[in-house]
Amino acid sequence: MLYKLTLKNSKKTAVVDDKTYDYLCNNTYLIEIEFLKNLRLHSNGYVFFQKHWRQRDNSYKVETIYLQKLIAERFLVKPDTEKRFWVRFINGNKLDYRVRNLEWSTLSNVVRNTKKTENRTGYRGVVKSGKKYMAIIYLHRKGINLGTFDTPEEAAMAYNKKSVELFGVTKSLNKIKSL
Repeated sequence: MLYKLTLKNSKKTAVVDDKTYDYLCNNTYLIEIEFLKNLRLHSNGYVFFQKHWRQRDNSYKVETIYLQKLIAERFLVKPDTEKRFWVRFINGNKLDYRVRNLEWSTLSNVVRNTKKTENRTGYRGVVKSGKKYMAIIYLHRKGINLGTFDTPEEAAMAYNKKSVELFGVTKSLNKIKSL
C-alpha cells in the first residue's frame, strides 16, 4: 500500500510504502518533533524536515533530516567500504520514496543518472575547443579524451558511445539534435 505525504510549502506530495509509513508514524523521536507535519520540498526537489531549536544562550541549532537518507539508513544495507555514498532515486522521481526506489550509490553514479547538462554546447561531455568540439568522459576521476569533432552533435555521439561502453545505458546520455 502507498501513502501520500503532504508537504508544508508545496501542493506536491511524496509517496512512501507501508513499511516506511509505519516507521514514520511510530518512531518516538519523529513523533516528538512532529516530523510528518513539518515536511517541506527543497528547491532541489527533495523532501526534508528542518527545525530551528532555540538554545539556552538564545542561539539556534538547526536540525535537517532528508527523507531519502532517513529511509535508506533504516531500510537499506549500506555497502561496507571506505567510499562515501549518497542515496539515489532509481526511477529519477525525487518524490517517490518507496524503499524499492532507493539505493546507496557513489556520487559518480548519482551524477551519471541525471539528465542535467549545464554547458554552452548543450551536451554532456562536449566542450568547444577553438573552432572544433572535443568529447571527454571521466572514469575513476580521470578524463579520457574521445577526440575532436566538427560539430557538437558528432562529439555528443562519441560521448554516448563511450558512455554506453563503460557504464551501460544511463540517463546521462545526450539527446542529439538531428545532424
